[in-house]
Amino acid sequence: MRKVRVVYFYSDKPGPSRVQNLLMKELESQFKKRVEFKRIEVKKNEEAAKIYRVDDVPTIVIECNGKEKERFRGLTQELFLRRAIEKVLKECK
Repeated sequence: MRKVRVVYFYSDKPGPSRVQNLLMKELESQFKKRVEFKRIEVKKNEEAAKIYRVDDVPTIVIECNGKEKERFRGLTQELFLRRAIEKVLKECK
């Protein structure tokens, strides 16, 4: 069975992550039955940030069966993320 996951790296500090958090909540509600969402605060989980090579927040990685298919760095509009998730859902086998 295919598995699509969105891994969202963010910071609790004021800045772009605060705005991105609101957009990510909306996407989670739209895709909650078809996509797994994982939120990772970079200062609390530096090891995961290192494994994913995160050097900027927010960073969003979309995976299919554990393999990276899309990556977005910095504040990203909901429309771009929604389209990328839909694309990965269609292509993921």
